[in-house]
Amino acid sequence: MARQVPIVPEPNRLLKVWRRVLERRLRTRLRAKVALEIHDNTHTMLTFQRQRAMWRLRLHHMFLVAPDDVVQALASFVRKGDPDASVLLDKFIERNRIYIRRLSPAQMRKRIRLAPEGKHHDLERIFQRLNERYFDGRIEAAITYGPAPRVKGPRKSIKMGSYSADSKVIRIHPALDQPVVPRYFVEWIVFHEMLHDVYRTRKGEDGRRCIHPPELMEHEKQFHDYARALAWERENLDLLLRARVTPA
Repeated sequence: MARQVPIVPEPNRLLKVWRRVLERRLRTRLRAKVALEIHDNTHTMLTFQRQRAMWRLRLHHMFLVAPDDVVQALASFVRKGDPDASVLLDKFIERNRIYIRRLSPAQMRKRIRLAPEGKHHDLERIFQRLNERYFDGRIEAAITYGPAPRVKGPRKSIKMGSYSADSKVIRIHPALDQPVVPRYFVEWIVFHEMLHDVYRTRKGEDGRRCIHPPELMEHEKQFHDYARALAWERENLDLLLRARVTPA
């Protein structure tokens, strides 16, 4: 006897169907056109931007089957940056972390172009000396100058350093690679970012992420030129904001 076997949809076809369904759910809540891209990133779970009358979103595939309260929170966060919605989204991502593809820090660093040697300050040398002096060589991280963000007009703020716990990479703003920026100030910024390898981000009592726990801020005062570096920053912040840096 012949029997008809049900046709199972291909995974890519299912993905397109789920993506269209999520687009409709978001379009209803945002009351605007939505262009949705699904990814399998390991770090950034969602990004978005407004383009005229359309919202463009890039979401991790975990959001394809998100419950209604999460989709509503996503819409509220996109539309008005709702802090309560941000907390709910963080909790959803944490609950579904099992779906995030895991890469080792070494694998992640292979994808990053490291450029620690500047014209005026060698970050690798600074990192190694700080590592021996303050951490007994225990910090296993890479360091590089980060790309210069594209900005129009005068800068209003500057993020002088960052640390990625996933890849264990410290990035320093290229505006610090100037002859007028003293070495001790660059050392202080590098030291601060190295402390993030010791004191990891955690959740506070209000459910929000605490990037700078009190013990990190207290440990930072052990830097040998802490007071002088703070004073230089207060007196010269405008110099860093005005720095002309060619985007990489």
